[in-house]
Amino acid sequence: MNKFFNFLEKRILPPLNKIANTKVIRGIMNAGLAAVPFTIVASIFLIIGNLPQIFPFAADFLSKTILRFANFYILGSTMALGSIAIYYSIAVGYYYIEEYRKAGEEQLNSFTGALLSLFAFLLTIPSVNFKDGLAQGANVKPVNGVGVVNGLSLTGGWITRFGGIGIFISIITGIVAVQLYRLCVNKNITIKMPEGVPDGVSRSFAALVPAILVAFVMIVMNVILGMFHTDLHMLLSAPFAFVKNLTGSWAGVMVILLLIHLLWIVGVHGTAIIKNSFINPILIVALTENINGAHNIFAGDFISMWVFIGGAGGTLGLVLLMAFKAKSDQLKTLGKTALLPAIFNINEPVIFGAPIVYNPYLIIPFIINPMVLASIAYFAIKIGFVGYVNAAIAWILPVGVGAWIGTRGSLTAVLVALINLAVSVLIYYPFFKLYDNKLAKEEMEKKQAIN
Repeated sequence: MNKFFNFLEKRILPPLNKIANTKVIRGIMNAGLAAVPFTIVASIFLIIGNLPQIFPFAADFLSKTILRFANFYILGSTMALGSIAIYYSIAVGYYYIEEYRKAGEEQLNSFTGALLSLFAFLLTIPSVNFKDGLAQGANVKPVNGVGVVNGLSLTGGWITRFGGIGIFISIITGIVAVQLYRLCVNKNITIKMPEGVPDGVSRSFAALVPAILVAFVMIVMNVILGMFHTDLHMLLSAPFAFVKNLTGSWAGVMVILLLIHLLWIVGVHGTAIIKNSFINPILIVALTENINGAHNIFAGDFISMWVFIGGAGGTLGLVLLMAFKAKSDQLKTLGKTALLPAIFNINEPVIFGAPIVYNPYLIIPFIINPMVLASIAYFAIKIGFVGYVNAAIAWILPVGVGAWIGTRGSLTAVLVALINLAVSVLIYYPFFKLYDNKLAKEEMEKKQAIN
């Protein structure tokens, strides 16, 4: 066990920590967190639109009342989740610049970085290529609600590239825009206004040259790609599809969960490093595709619904055992204290208080449990027992509630969540028993020594 911990600390953690602490990864992670409220807002309106499926006994009443306004309130979803790439673009530019400002480049302006990032992203939206030596976009009549106008694909009157499929492009263009902005500022390639000019005016002129440079670079890139009858979105669609398919497979899910929990057991926030930084953008894309009729199993808040029951490691089962079955005072007290946070999927008190970190008694179920829970949910969806995830949820929702909302009212999804809770109790029980007996024995020996 010591050799295993030493291997993780010396070989695995250093490079992962180095990557996680880079400015670009921290910027992307913060951008992802900033976009979360919009996914939840979109899901609220999507759920309203699906109330007849959730409450079929009231379908007739709902169709005559609230559903009459569907074309109005569905805008809440379209402009939230359907525009998620725009919010990502702004957030990447802002938070990426913030990382450089913290590192000492205080001459940079975060809001300017956000605007330049958005500008760069918008320059990739139209699909323009060469036909008969003339640059032009395609125009076709809509088919099944989908049309292309000047190279822009439209669905329901809104641009598809503003949605989940544009997230990775917005990240890339945000990084490019920030670096071009830094180049101009650090090399003094800006327009400086004389002293006494209001700050707002000075900032606007300071951003002029970087904006011109961003436009020039993105247009040149579009011209080059247009010569080959493609654009940045189409160019990256193939490798992105490969990565998404890999992470969407059962084996891919297992690898992701293994990496997350290997980091946790040595005290590193594996959820933040692996899931929040790298996986969430893929899950959001998969969710938006599911909303439009796709069938991605690993999408949206799959992990929060069925795996992280009580937090990373699915530790609600362990907390219940500690609170109601522990003999040792340490685990009994910790279990009762940690029960309420665990119900809302907050488990740092258990991870660092039991502790699970560096604890040979608990790290095995902590790693195995989420992989088993994910497998149950994955194959329940695959065989059709549970519907696909098609709504975003808040990760703090108690067990079953998140699964019900995330699948728009599927009772079988709730059942699988409750089954997973029961399974987690069974997986943790033998290891908990060994650890609890050890602590109880030590406490008894201490009491006898005092007496």
